[in-house]
Amino acid sequence: MILNFFSSRGWQSWDIEHRPLIPEGMPVLIDDDLRFEDGPAAPRPTAVVNRWLRELPVSGAPAPSSWENYARVVKEWMEFLAEHGVGLFDSRVRLKAALSRYVSAYDLSSPVAYG
Repeated sequence: MILNFFSSRGWQSWDIEHRPLIPEGMPVLIDDDLRFEDGPAAPRPTAVVNRWLRELPVSGAPAPSSWENYARVVKEWMEFLAEHGVGLFDSRVRLKAALSRYVSAYDLSSPVAYG
């Protein structure tokens, strides 16, 4: 998975009528195969996460540094899930099992980890 940061530089050459409404520096997650959907009605989890990232400025996280932090954490979580065969929108049971494994793998149960 690739973490990129949006730049509108050169948008006039993109064959679009208006400059995109995406803020400069907004993180964008891209799957390794560079696709955002698997068909007209099947957006990938990265596309859903990107939509959520774009809403951060109006959801209480106006600072670009916060956008980057959120993007890095979600990217790491999505990669962890993929390594263990769990989808981002998998069942509650599988996601809880993955979270348990994640906590034990990174020893997040220790108070020192939060300090």
